[in-house]
Amino acid sequence: MKWRLATNGFAFRFCLSAMTALLCLSATAQPVYEFASIPASARVAALGGSPLAITEPDLGIAATNPSFLPYIEGSKVAVDYVNYIADISIGHASYCFTNSRVPGTMAVGIQYLNGGRNTRYDVYGNEAGSFSTNEYAFHLSYGRRFDSCFAIGATLKPVLSFVAGYSSVGLMADISASYTFNDGRTATSAMLRNAGSQLTAYNEHYGRVPFEVLIAVCHQLEHAPFRLSVVLQQLQKYRLNADSDNPAEPGSEVERDNITLPSFADNILRHCIFGVEAFPGKPVNLRAGFNYQRRQELKLKDAPGLAGISLGFGLRLKRFSVEYAHARYTLAGSSNHFSVVVNL
Repeated sequence: MKWRLATNGFAFRFCLSAMTALLCLSATAQPVYEFASIPASARVAALGGSPLAITEPDLGIAATNPSFLPYIEGSKVAVDYVNYIADISIGHASYCFTNSRVPGTMAVGIQYLNGGRNTRYDVYGNEAGSFSTNEYAFHLSYGRRFDSCFAIGATLKPVLSFVAGYSSVGLMADISASYTFNDGRTATSAMLRNAGSQLTAYNEHYGRVPFEVLIAVCHQLEHAPFRLSVVLQQLQKYRLNADSDNPAEPGSEVERDNITLPSFADNILRHCIFGVEAFPGKPVNLRAGFNYQRRQELKLKDAPGLAGISLGFGLRLKRFSVEYAHARYTLAGSSNHFSVVVNL
């Protein structure tokens, strides 16, 4: 018992030290490495696009929230592909495994973004050829359960980015803890996501990584085939308004004096992502999500359409599962997510 308490104390101190060090590296400039926040897993994308708290042996869930890695037994491989907006494509592959000499579950993976071909213009607006964008994030993850309820996990993410002949190297990390209630139907998780910094800048200016603090809660109904999820995102800042993040500079031609800030209720809802899963049959899952912030920022004023809504399904067989999700951003842009998870 004493060894167990000492181990828990060491893990807590290690996580606290790592969080403090990574937060000190965070910058306050233009955003970089935004691709690391785009969910590759079709299940995560269908439920709103943010890490979830689901205690199933699902590598797609664990790849975004490492504290759920210990719920996976044996080895699994997951491959994800995202047909993103325009000709942008995103891919992700991960492999999780256990070792008898190391308590817990480990995983390795890689995520990439191919930005396609873009037209280059000079300062006079004349075409000057084309350029490409390629970004890579390598994932090294570890998760461990300390009892039937509590687990922690961390993912170290070295990043390589190449944009129009410029390059950058960065280091980010995800640190999370989860707690599952004794009934097994309710789980919660707290997470620091994408904490870190650029190590080398594209030029002399360093950017801001997409850091966020989030809390996720999932609850499976006892007498109905539904699981409900709520994610509280971007908790490190109160006001989630694009204009408040980009104030006008003195003397700027852009006037922001008459900006209407969102109401209290509207701002609270911008922090919330809602999801629901239905289980009409044993091998089939139906999913839907609603991202209020995405809808408010990307909908067209006269034609909001289905902005912020995502839909998907999963087909789970004995040895593998196939999943699909469609996430709507605007009338002109949406993403399609495909995932395959194989149980080795």
